[in-house]
Amino acid sequence: DAGVSATAMQIAYADQPTTPVGQDGTRDIVTITFGTGEMSGVYVRDNVCLGQGAVCCKANFVAATEESDEPFSLVPFDGILGLSLPQMAEGPDFSMVDRLVESGTLKQSLFGVFFGNDGEESEITFGEYKEDRMASELHWAPVTEQGYWQVEMSDVLLGEDRLGLCAGADKCKVAVDTGTSLLAGPSEVVRMLIEKLSVAEDCSNFNDLPSIGFMVGGKELRLEAEDYVAQNGGTCTLGLMSLDIPPPRGPLFI
Repeated sequence: DAGVSATAMQIAYADQPTTPVGQDGTRDIVTITFGTGEMSGVYVRDNVCLGQGAVCCKANFVAATEESDEPFSLVPFDGILGLSLPQMAEGPDFSMVDRLVESGTLKQSLFGVFFGNDGEESEITFGEYKEDRMASELHWAPVTEQGYWQVEMSDVLLGEDRLGLCAGADKCKVAVDTGTSLLAGPSEVVRMLIEKLSVAEDCSNFNDLPSIGFMVGGKELRLEAEDYVAQNGGTCTLGLMSLDIPPPRGPLFI
């Protein structure tokens, strides 16, 4: 409830982020839809502190007032912290990443995400990345289109075999998204990968499955079977899903 914060300002409209809600209470209510659900809320400006309070800034954001049952009834969190580039925000002043950078509280203008595996705790760090969390050297790739953290992919490999999926001048568009649990891509590509991999539901061919490689910035980013196949009680499920995003944003891999 944004009303319980002594430092919060209720904002009426995203394009007027310094103008508070008037006495008549007129304001916009925004609904944000994402892959597995949606949430509605109102615009608020307040102090935002991360971790133990060492990183703080004044920021504009959407305070949720309604959320869909899925995924929020199934997960231990009750909100979404958007970390896209400002072109994807509700307005120029609603980019949390930009507000953190402009506040001068970060050691560096970046954030790092570590995905835990086999009981490890996942974490996100702001202003730095932890080398002790890295499995290899860091590889940088340029953002090719503002909005998503979008990069260019030149091909996909199964084992050592190039599939030639990204031929032509445009290459393939890839959005690096920490909020997507599965690997997503155009339906025709996902269908082809499902057919080629042919993951047995009883996991009988798990040890024979090839790696999947993604060529990004001249570097192969490789996933082994344990990275793209979920094993649960002797059942194997391929972690791919179809997602058809129309032009000009798509086709897009996530």
